[in-house]
Amino acid sequence: MSYAVVHMEKMKAYDLKGMQFHHQRERESRTNPDIDKERSYQNYDLVNEDPIDFNKRVKEIIESQKTGTRKTRKDAVLVNELLITSDREFFDRLDPDETRKFFEDSLTFFQERYGKQNIAYAVVHMDEKTPHMHMGVVPMRDGRLQSKNVFNRQELLWLQDKFPEHMQKMGFELERGEKGFDREHLSVQDFKRKTAKEQLEKEIASLEKKLSGKKNELLTLNEEISDEVRISAKREMKKVEVKTEERNLFGIPKKEIKKKPTGNILVPEKEFKQLVAAARDNKQLKSRMEKILRMDLAKENQKLASQLNGTLKGLKEKERENQRLNEENYSLRSQNHELRQEIHFLYQSTKEFLKERTESVRAFKNVFKDFVGKVKEKVIGSEFERLYKREKARERNTELER
Repeated sequence: MSYAVVHMEKMKAYDLKGMQFHHQRERESRTNPDIDKERSYQNYDLVNEDPIDFNKRVKEIIESQKTGTRKTRKDAVLVNELLITSDREFFDRLDPDETRKFFEDSLTFFQERYGKQNIAYAVVHMDEKTPHMHMGVVPMRDGRLQSKNVFNRQELLWLQDKFPEHMQKMGFELERGEKGFDREHLSVQDFKRKTAKEQLEKEIASLEKKLSGKKNELLTLNEEISDEVRISAKREMKKVEVKTEERNLFGIPKKEIKKKPTGNILVPEKEFKQLVAAARDNKQLKSRMEKILRMDLAKENQKLASQLNGTLKGLKEKERENQRLNEENYSLRSQNHELRQEIHFLYQSTKEFLKERTESVRAFKNVFKDFVGKVKEKVIGSEFERLYKREKARERNTELER
């Protein structure tokens, strides 16, 4: 029986745009070679009819339920993404309507558990090797984000038990996966690679089992066939008249009777039947051997083993690529931090420069406001504008406190 798979990964603000590009196939993926673009039209979102802006949708969910005035932390977990799937054999047994029902029933289960209003998206991918659904759960509880409380260890263990039970009640032949929840620490891509590797290993084990069964079948048949057949055969002889070297009184060669083989073999009937049976068994053994050779299980096993080695090699390459990207990301973050500091310094320097060259505070504020407006026209959402808005907000709060 196939296993029910629920894999969880935490998503922060900077993850959402990339998830949007991948899930909605807005850009060509350079990290997932399993995507068959010719089948991407079969993908669908069970929550949203049209493509959405992930950041905007998640923000709407948070703001509609948030009770406090505190801003959401920049490093907060905004979405707990669940990957729902099973193995390829499970989906091979389902037609398209049954496959959709599987994901719809899964969605209903999670909506009842975490709130229908907290499901940002539920994207089903049909264009990869195994159908699967990416479901974005915004972990809102009691008016605030609570990822650690909503998806704690007890909750994940509960999911492992209850999700398969629910799907069994819906009529799907699934069982609980392995105990433990070490898999939630893998990225979705790494999890898919690990699942693909396990699928290959499973197929190889199945082929090896079939091959072993055929070998045992041949060995059994070979033992049933006798190694030797004893035949008490005799040559068939006939009497013939032959000339001799002796001659009679008239000079004519004398003749005598001799026995010569006819070319036939005389075999007792019982032993002849044994010989026929041995020939039949030998033909049967040859037929079985030819059938196994035509199946070419050994070659197929080698092919799958080669694919597995290729997958493992690909995993190592992806790990190296992931490490390189992490290092590059760290470098970019560091550069971004330095740029922010430079912009902050320029902001303060610009303020001081303009303040020294204006006649009054009012004139300075007007000139600086116009300057920030010009920057805003050139760069939307600029750091200059952000610093300016923050400064104005502090001024308003100070006035209110007075």
